[in-house]
Amino acid sequence: MGRQMQRVPELSEREKEVVSWLKKGKSSWEVSVILNITERTVNFHVRNIMHKLNAVSRTQAVAVAMEQGLTFRDNH
Repeated sequence: MGRQMQRVPELSEREKEVVSWLKKGKSSWEVSVILNITERTVNFHVRNIMHKLNAVSRTQAVAVAMEQGLTFRDNH
């Protein structure tokens, strides 16, 4: 009975952008200004990221994304 390989979730390019800015400690409002989208849209992406990564908080979502290599390396 071997361990099953866990499937790495796929994040959209926008979700990767959002989680990369969260990794840098940016708030939803700050991310919205940086990406020129509404804060509501940022929060929508954050909820999707948390769901895809099975995370219970933004912090955990960032940690899981980093662990699985799902963030961009550099932002502007």
